[in-house]
Amino acid sequence: MTKHIETFKSWSESIVSDVAALKALIESTAEPEARRLAAGALGYLVTRMDLVPDWEGGIGALDDVMVLRVCAQLAAGHGLGAVAESHEINLSRMANEAERIGEFLGGAAYDKLRTYCAKLSETAVRGRTPANVLADAAARKALFAEVDDEVKKTVPVVITDAADAEVRLKAYLSHKLK
Repeated sequence: MTKHIETFKSWSESIVSDVAALKALIESTAEPEARRLAAGALGYLVTRMDLVPDWEGGIGALDDVMVLRVCAQLAAGHGLGAVAESHEINLSRMANEAERIGEFLGGAAYDKLRTYCAKLSETAVRGRTPANVLADAAARKALFAEVDDEVKKTVPVVITDAADAEVRLKAYLSHKLK
């Protein structure tokens, strides 16, 4: 398996702790932009028509874990505030792992992905913007419930041909990130 695909596949195994860290960031006293980025990342998880459709064999979940990491990296640039140490460790890990995505995509494509992820801090999903999620406990609770349902449905990522998966993943991302 190519090293990048193997790495991205392994990230899907930490989705529960990744989501918990982003939820903690949303509920923290961090800078508002960091919190909106976390809410945008979680909103992305429940979006059906994202960069790589979730039903796309083997690679459908890889864009999700990539976006979580890029949003964590962007949020870290705004300060993570007071989150529990375990969540801070996970957020820092995710932010550091985002560099692997840059290696995989190359500079120009990675910059486009970062721009896309930065816009998620303002993107409404199911009628809720990240600002609504921060300001409204009911909106936050609804997003968290939807994310929890999505995570429960997550199945192990199965990739039989890593080279093909890499080509398809890059093709989807380059097509959608213009």
